[in-house]
Amino acid sequence: MAIIKGFVQFAQKIVKSTSDILPFPISLIDENGWIIGSTNPDRIGTVHPPSKEALKKNTVLIYDEEKTKNMNNVLPGVVIPLTFENKAVGVLGIIGPPEQVKPYAYLVKSYVEIMWQDAIHRQTKELSVKAAETFAQYVLLNDTHNQQTLEQYCDMFQINYNSNWFCIVIDIGNALLKNTSIHHNVGDIKAELLESTRRVFLCKQDSLCTFLNSEKIILLTSVLSKEAYIDKLRCFEKLSLKLMTVLRSFQIMHTSIAIGSLSQTIAGIYQSFREANSLIQYGGQLDITPKIYSYHDWKMLLGLLPEQVNAIYNDKLAFRLSPLFQDKSASELAKTFMTYCEANMNTSKAAKKLFIHRNTLIYRLQKIEEITSLDTKSFEHCMLLYLGLKKHFS
Repeated sequence: MAIIKGFVQFAQKIVKSTSDILPFPISLIDENGWIIGSTNPDRIGTVHPPSKEALKKNTVLIYDEEKTKNMNNVLPGVVIPLTFENKAVGVLGIIGPPEQVKPYAYLVKSYVEIMWQDAIHRQTKELSVKAAETFAQYVLLNDTHNQQTLEQYCDMFQINYNSNWFCIVIDIGNALLKNTSIHHNVGDIKAELLESTRRVFLCKQDSLCTFLNSEKIILLTSVLSKEAYIDKLRCFEKLSLKLMTVLRSFQIMHTSIAIGSLSQTIAGIYQSFREANSLIQYGGQLDITPKIYSYHDWKMLLGLLPEQVNAIYNDKLAFRLSPLFQDKSASELAKTFMTYCEANMNTSKAAKKLFIHRNTLIYRLQKIEEITSLDTKSFEHCMLLYLGLKKHFS
């Protein structure tokens, strides 16, 4: 019955489109004989008696002036059944002298059926897209899930509940809303973006790629083992760079992409999603480029280190380094020391990066040592100072 209901919904749209190319008025009648679309809107909602006979005989019926003069709400012309997937969904009526309209009957029937099939295909596709978005929101935005509901979703999308899963988040910001004009269908653009994402990341059939909202594309992918996940991590940056190039062709210039950790079932993938989301947030704060983030990246792990030290330890470290923080040259000394670390504790390279004389750099490091009692030539001491400065000046 969903097909019939949809036929009613699109009937008048089909009539208008058909009337633009046909010199004769038409009507569309449902399986019960009710006119649901007509060139003459006054006829909509009235009964058309011959339609049931046309459906029953499944053939073209002709009605001339003589035959219709004593019939109620029947005009001269032809009626022909409309079918979809071998099921009669209604009747097409073409109004006019039978000898003139009959040559158009099968041509218009085919046109209307093609339009209807296209409408059903688009509607089915839209429902499928909406279902994927709803599933993603349910499984990723909630800590707890109903087991039966999750299993039903897995059956719907033909994915394995018990596989190892991980989540990739692609943040495109407001580009979709900003770049979509009234001349473009947002649904079509979203479909192209999702297809591009699937193609770049070599998605398997059971992968799920959908929009979580207008700003985030979500890719849920399963792997057989931890080793397979590690392989995905190794090629993640390369594939992400490729996707960024593709997205730029859609005028999406600013993209952040992150991959979360591995979950043993689909029920726990929300943790992978949150991790990927957090990586995008941290990566933005740390100004890591390109904006591709994973815990497989040493730059990300190093940048996150100060954030992962617990608050009690940070407070003790800050207390111990407070004389340095309170020094009037604290900012300059901190920048000098951080550059020194980035230059692998090589004073010549650090001085060159800072555009200062090597002796000036050594003087500043010695001043840090005097204030803190730390040895800037000791890796362990430098690590402590690095953590403290990163946390304080971030």
